[in-house]
Amino acid sequence: MKIAIVGAGVLGTALGILLKRVGYTITAVSSRNRRRAQDAIASIGEGQPLGDPGSAARDADLVFLAVPDRAIAAVSLELASAGTLRQGAVVAHLAGGLPAGVLAGVVAAGGLRGSMHPLQSFADLQTAVRLLPDAFFFLEGDEEAVDVLRTVVIALEGRPVRIDGATKALYHAGAAAASNFLVTLVDYAATLLFRAGVPRDAALAALLPLIKGTVANLEAVGLPHALTGPIARGDTGTVRRHLKALDEQPGDLVRLYRHLARHTIEVALRKKSLGTEEASALLEALYEGRPSIGPDDVPPP
Repeated sequence: MKIAIVGAGVLGTALGILLKRVGYTITAVSSRNRRRAQDAIASIGEGQPLGDPGSAARDADLVFLAVPDRAIAAVSLELASAGTLRQGAVVAHLAGGLPAGVLAGVVAAGGLRGSMHPLQSFADLQTAVRLLPDAFFFLEGDEEAVDVLRTVVIALEGRPVRIDGATKALYHAGAAAASNFLVTLVDYAATLLFRAGVPRDAALAALLPLIKGTVANLEAVGLPHALTGPIARGDTGTVRRHLKALDEQPGDLVRLYRHLARHTIEVALRKKSLGTEEASALLEALYEGRPSIGPDDVPPP
């Protein structure tokens, strides 16, 4: 199968490297920045560096659009209107938050629409090449396109999962929560350690082993059983001390703690390490004197 890649960033280049390794032919990489296309081709080891999507698609059975989300619709329309797309060729974008339906004009041009989102984050090319093969890839689009993409993912030793295009925004919100919000949460935790007197450069280093241990627990026992800590134990006294310390700090550090603690109570109830009476006591401690949800709003175990 001949594959063209539109976009010469980290993900597009890494995908090209891995696809070539498993026997696919990379015919072209296109980018508005010709130098970036040349660099991607040099890393992949074959193909032509080109400037426009239409030229890249000319000989391809599968075209990946590895461009920013905001550019996908426009690039797909440019590709479709070029008249170079082969009948039955698959055009697939790699975005997590958009359905395959945004690929304007592809069907009218004789192509099939798909999306293939790897549920992973990549700081650089080497990391992407290392992590992509073990990633879950979420697929949707035209049935024949999804069949082609599933074959590609299996060849990459990834794990394909079919998803409904109508739920992509919700799916992507979950992905953002797990990846982006984790960084925000660690920043919050590091801020608390810094306020407690831990040097800022030591705070992250001190937290990382704890975070890795939590991830190991998630891998070992899953949700909700990986949950530990004072809320899982029903330790209202510790939670009250947390709230008092946070209230004494400048800013509004306590608000995020309350929101996270409320959801943690729900997780603890699902784990059944917490009873409804203990959950009610924790909620009263969290929201004492403040308008809030009541204990009855927390689901029973």
